[in-house]
This record gives sequence, structure tokens and C-alpha cells, in this order.
Amino acid sequence: MRALLAALPAPALIAVGGACIGLTIGAVVLLAQGGVDRGPACREALIPAYMPPDELTQLARAAHRPQMVIVNPDSGPGAQRSHTYISAVHLLQAAGVRVLGYVPTGYGWRPTQAVIADVDRYRDWYRLDGIFFDEAASGAELLPHYRALAQAARSDGPQLVVLNPGVPPAPGYFDLADVIVTFEGDYPAYVAAMRETPEWLRRQRRDHIAHLVYGATRAQALSALSDSAAGYLYATSGVLPNPWRTLPPYLDEEVGALGTCG
Repeated sequence: MRALLAALPAPALIAVGGACIGLTIGAVVLLAQGGVDRGPACREALIPAYMPPDELTQLARAAHRPQMVIVNPDSGPGAQRSHTYISAVHLLQAAGVRVLGYVPTGYGWRPTQAVIADVDRYRDWYRLDGIFFDEAASGAELLPHYRALAQAARSDGPQLVVLNPGVPPAPGYFDLADVIVTFEGDYPAYVAAMRETPEWLRRQRRDHIAHLVYGATRAQALSALSDSAAGYLYATSGVLPNPWRTLPPYLDEEVGALGTCG
């Protein structure tokens, strides 16, 4: 994988606004149009679980387990492997949960070598199921950069690649990642964003789209779930500066309401 570094294009310098934190309960109403195959009817929970290993184990033992969890030892894999995180990851995987590693990309500004180094550490230390590239850019000018990062993440075999721009990106991003987080923010912003969903995004396959919502009450979370057609969803009662540090009290009910794919 490290041999790919020389081939990776340097990201263009662009001005980017917006906050980087947030993973949301997605509830975009994606309408099937023109005979487009929008994916299976089932929906899954995608949980950014940025918490200590002992709290991660709660997810593995829950009555309704999420299908995908993102771990974040230290704003990435950290400087050294953690045996307690290794144990938590193995417990989650044994329970049938796919585990992804958190890697920040700085909206294309973070040095490519640093991004790939994080991917390598997750591969070598934790044997995860994929990579969650956070702080992803959304403009078409950085498509070559993120295409190269996705290829690097998959260079040692099949790996899930999830990008989190937190907004609808240029359509080409859907050709290089398995899942795109098209909304990340608090509940009021979520309601507004769902009203303004671009028509082209409504035609995307639901299993390519994730939404992450924070600052949601139980009633707000369940209401969003009932109306949503996005494939990967998560809502939490957590708030800034780190809404992903704790799990919401209604988590079991939320995950149970999503159902699972057979």
C-alpha cells in the first residue's frame, strides 16, 4: 500500500467552509424515479462510536446490534496500537458488526502521506472491515485525490470505503466510495436539508447514502426514521463539541426500528 504514495495526486488547494464534526441520522426522502434501482428495502445503522473500548463492547452485547460501527482511538488510529481496542474490535466483529476505522482528510488539505499512514496502521493493528474518511471534500476538483485514497484503502483486498463530506457532493464521488454521508448536522438542519435534497440525489441507490443527525430527541429520531429512505442512518441525543462520544438512551429502539437485511 505504501508503494502507492508516489502515484497519489496532490490535493488541490481550495477554500472550504463548514464544521467537520457530525454524523447524522439520515432521513432523506429518496424517491424512486425512472425505473432506477435504489437498492434493498432494508436499512442499517451506521454508528460513529468515538468512545473508549469498554463502552464499545456495549454495542456488541446490545439486544439490537448495529450493522456498522466506526471506531476512533485517537482522532485516527493513534501513535501505537491499543490492545483494549483490539479486544473491542474483535468482540464487535464476532457479533456480526462491520468495523471501520476513522481517518480525517482535512477536506483534501491533510497531507496524503499522513492519510495513508493512518490507513496502514488500521490495517496492521486492527484488521478492520473498512475505512471511514471523515472531513471529505465535496467538489469535483478533488475527485482524483479521493479516488486514489479509496484505491489505497482497498489495495490489500476488499474493504468498505465510506466518505463523509456531510453534504451532497459532486455526483462522481458515488463512483469511488461504497457509501457517502450526504448529511451531518443537528436535527433542525436535517429537517431543512431534507426539503432541499437535489433531484439527482433522490435517484441514487439508498444503500449508497448515509445520514448522521445529532441533538435529536427520541421522538425526533424515530420520526425521521419512519420517513427515511436512506440506507444507513444514525440519530443521537449527543450535542457538540462531540455528539458521538456517548450513545443515546433510545439506541436499542432506534436500531430495532431500522431492521436488518436478510
